[in-house]
Amino acid sequence: MTDPTPTCFLPRPAGQGVDAPPAPGPVGESIGAGAGYATLIGEVLGSSALFAAFGAEEIRTFCTFLQVYRAAPGTAFIREGDPGDFMVLLLEGEVEVFKSTRAGGRSLVGVVQPGRTLGEMSLIDGEPRFATCVAATQVTFAALHRVGFEHVMREHPMLGEKILLHLARLLNQRLRQVSAQLMQVMQQAG
Repeated sequence: MTDPTPTCFLPRPAGQGVDAPPAPGPVGESIGAGAGYATLIGEVLGSSALFAAFGAEEIRTFCTFLQVYRAAPGTAFIREGDPGDFMVLLLEGEVEVFKSTRAGGRSLVGVVQPGRTLGEMSLIDGEPRFATCVAATQVTFAALHRVGFEHVMREHPMLGEKILLHLARLLNQRLRQVSAQLMQVMQQAG
């Protein structure tokens, strides 16, 4: 079964050569560099307990490595199975997360609100996308490409360390949630 969700592509991140293909990632429209959205990004990050250790200057610096996008309802901006080299921070709107089923359909596995990140596993390990993320409403999000993340690590190592710690905590929380869900299923089955 073919997924009818519209697809677009993120532009080539800064630092990649002319011969490099654009980074895949469906998006409606690029609306600017993250630095121009530092106030909004700071407000969204400020509401996240995981980003509580980030100071205003660190957030402004982080924003210089982001690109901000807007996607219309129904747009898949992350697709299961696609190569992934970026993560997103949802700034506005609501995103539905789907996982493919064995029967060829898709199953809703979650709904994401502003302040959450998506695609961080692929940013770190370079593996294909685990799920498809579709804009349920008009969404605005900031994207951090792997190239930008590598620049943060080299140029601002303390900030890079904080981002890595945030991602490790986030992935740990998600692993614990999935483990708890698996235990419930196993107890119900057995």
